Amino acid sequence: MRNVNRFRFLGLATIVSSVVAALCLRGLLAYASSFPAGSYRAEQQRHGYTPRVPHVSPGSDVFGAEAAHPAGDTQQQELDELTYLPLVLKRYCGPWGPDYRRFGFNWCGTPIGQYDIPRLNAGRYTRYPGFLADPPPLGLEFSQIIRLNENFNPPSETDIVDYATAHPGTLWLIGNEPDCIWQDNVTPRQYAEMYHELYGIIKGTDPSAKVAIGGVVQPTPLRLRYLDLILQEYQGLYGEMIPVDVWNVHNFILEEGPSGAGCGYPPGVLNPEDDARALDPQDHDNMTIFADQILAFRQWMNNKGERNKPLIVSEYGILFHAQMGFDEPRVERFMIATFDYFLSATSTSVGHPNDCNRLVQAWYWFSLDWKNLWGSETYGHLFDPDTGQITPLGIAYGDYTSSLP
Repeated sequence: MRNVNRFRFLGLATIVSSVVAALCLRGLLAYASSFPAGSYRAEQQRHGYTPRVPHVSPGSDVFGAEAAHPAGDTQQQELDELTYLPLVLKRYCGPWGPDYRRFGFNWCGTPIGQYDIPRLNAGRYTRYPGFLADPPPLGLEFSQIIRLNENFNPPSETDIVDYATAHPGTLWLIGNEPDCIWQDNVTPRQYAEMYHELYGIIKGTDPSAKVAIGGVVQPTPLRLRYLDLILQEYQGLYGEMIPVDVWNVHNFILEEGPSGAGCGYPPGVLNPEDDARALDPQDHDNMTIFADQILAFRQWMNNKGERNKPLIVSEYGILFHAQMGFDEPRVERFMIATFDYFLSATSTSVGHPNDCNRLVQAWYWFSLDWKNLWGSETYGHLFDPDTGQITPLGIAYGDYTSSLP
């Protein structure tokens, strides 16, 4: 199993304690807010729920530790200031656990009991199409997704309150690709209103919960403009910066425009073609673009004064099929390259100060079990949903995580 060195020698344990004590700073104070009537609740009237006073339960602090470091105004991709510490100490920059806990996957709803999930050695997962009232006991951290489009059966307020009461400390993702017309498809103003109400419901029930913004398809200039509009709408409506505990983004590499093979234009953005990105499909696994997008999002966070917050990539992977050149070996090479990147990418000016200045704190591969997109079989799934067997990609995933300390 995961035989992590527990620092058998007292001297080394003392060093570790000193380093941790020096680098771990005050946690972010969770707070509850009211939840006045708004657009999300109006959308949910068909559920017939009866609002009630929530019961507040204590919970674990998953993504709560923040560091009071000044944010820089320049960027660089380099090793953090702990470069010359002994290897055994480099990972101890704050409250983050072993590296395998950073690895996640997106489960797409097939019977998960047919899969040998422990072979992945993963730490977290989400479930599509969205909210799940009773996630299976896999021994992994489960992140809830609240969809904002009625086509994806979003939960009622009662559903949310019941789950938050029973599962304190949960990470909640508010929306899934709200910028995509084929997903949640909401304007910036609609998103600001729904987020405000849902944040109040969740925090009013469980102050220890962590709330993340919905991941846009990809952090391109057009999608960052969409997020700018959300922040402007929220500030105008409620007089404050949108309260986000964990920042979240998807990191696909797709064409932007009216083509059905891309991700379309974000709703509510004027003249989107001005910033839309034309892309060759063969760039779908381009690691230079992949890394540039992550860095761009961290720079955007820094510009908004949000550098000290965690960043997760809650969905990414290969959506294209073998007929387009994305065969099994190519998908595996890309997946392993992203793992290497996530574990090593740091910046002393925009990285998370409480996590060795890493750019990303956790990531979720798409997918566990979805093998057909746009009518053709792809190779991005870790298990075959038809046979229940682990795929070569799943084996590669598990081999990688099993090698981590």
